[in-house]
Formats: sequence, C-alpha cells, structure tokens
Amino acid sequence: MSAQVSIGDFAVMTSLSRKALRHYHDIGILEPAHIDSHTGYRYYDTSQVDHAHIIRRFRSLGMSIPDIKALLSTDDAATRTEIITTHLEQMELQLQQTRDTVGALRELLSPVHPPAFVAVRREPALAVWSISAIVEDSGIDTWFAATLNTLRDAVATATGAPSALVPGGLYDRELFLESRGEATLFVPAAHSTEPPQGIRAEVLPQAEFAVLTHSGGHDGIDRSYAALGTYANEHLISHQGPIREHYIGGTPSAPTTFTATEICWPIFSTTPPPA
Repeated sequence: MSAQVSIGDFAVMTSLSRKALRHYHDIGILEPAHIDSHTGYRYYDTSQVDHAHIIRRFRSLGMSIPDIKALLSTDDAATRTEIITTHLEQMELQLQQTRDTVGALRELLSPVHPPAFVAVRREPALAVWSISAIVEDSGIDTWFAATLNTLRDAVATATGAPSALVPGGLYDRELFLESRGEATLFVPAAHSTEPPQGIRAEVLPQAEFAVLTHSGGHDGIDRSYAALGTYANEHLISHQGPIREHYIGGTPSAPTTFTATEICWPIFSTTPPPA
C-alpha cells in the first residue's frame, strides 16, 4: 500500500533536491502525485521512489534528459536495452578519450628525448600516381581516408589485384604553419601507365631525408616529429621542403590502419652525388 509524502520527505528518500524535483516536474519526467490547489505544495507517492532513483542514477551517469524520458516512457525491453547500451558505448568512448588525454598529459611532463635511431637516407626518384589538395588541418583526416581509398582503388583496377604498395604523403610547411596548405598522397606506379581522371602521374625527385620510424599511425606522432626535428636541426642541415611520410602495414580491408609511419624530414645533402 502506497502513501503520499511531502516534497521534503521525498527528497530525503530519493536524494533529489527540491530544485531537481521541481525541474523534473517542469520537464515532465517526474510529476508529483498531487499538488495542493491552495498552497501549491507538491506531494509524491511512495510508489514513485524507484522511478526517482532511476532518474537520479542515470543522470549521475551522464544520460541525457531526452534519453531518460525515452527510457521511462517505454515498456518495451528491447528499446530500453538499446537506450542503455548506446549510453554505455558513449561512456566507454569518453573513458578511452580521457585515458588517452591522461596519457598524453603524462608524456608531456617529460622532455622530448632524442630518437633512438635516425637514418639518413637518399630516396631515389620515384614514379607515382598522386592526388593533391589544399586542405585545412581540421579536415585532413577525412581527406586522407577518402584520397587513399581512391588511389588504392585506381591501382587495384589498373593491376587487376588489391594494391600491396606502400603509400606516402607530402605535406607543405604551410599546412603546419598556417593550419592550411597543400597535401599530397601518392602510391608508386609505373610511369608508363595512364592514370584515371583526377589522378596525376608524376616523378618525385631524388631527395635526402632524416628518417624516423614512428610506431603506428598518427596517434602520438607529434612527439616523434619533435624528436626528429630536434635531431635534424642539431646534427644535420634542415631543408625547408615538404615533409614526407610513408605508411607501412595498411591492408585492403583496413587501408588507413598502419603498423608504422616513416617520417622523412628533408635535409641538405650530406653525401656527394654519385660519380
């Protein structure tokens, strides 16, 4: 048998403040069982306690008011499960983002250390198919994925097989300096083969680089850039040409997931040209 209680008693029973109870009444997710027409006092039924606890628990877990409304307004178990599961997935994503942020902050507490190994490498002239664009730093990931897929599909069509080639990128200094600049993605391709429309056949000129291999894709690559740039400027002669990257370990089923990224920092030649 239920009973009606004052808003004060209901607040104690549910750990919801008067302000919260009034707000939930106003938005229609927890209405009083009775409102005195003369005094305006709100009274709640003891049968509403579980309802109030559900609201408080889910609000403490960050669930939005619309989702709580949807959860409480349905008797369908599958719908409730879907709402809760979706919220759990969002919380897990936020937790991972928080862990990544904490890891990045801890890493910043230590200075940039010289890389364990930097190779000085002369890259020979290379025939490639390429796509270039002026991109904003904020949109480069989307452009990168779409462009890389276009290049891989083009090579696969031309060769009749999925491409196992190592793609690369060239990034103008303006992209780093102004957050907007020219970016180019390329894949090695026979220069004698005519590329499809929208893709350029060109030959990258011979160049010399300081090369550092970063584990994985672009996560945490800023620290590798810092270490390589420090080394190149302290031990070599830095060149102001575009930065070059090579993407290793991508597969046709996961073309933008890499096991390693070679960062190639352009330098002035430290060895005489071949005779």
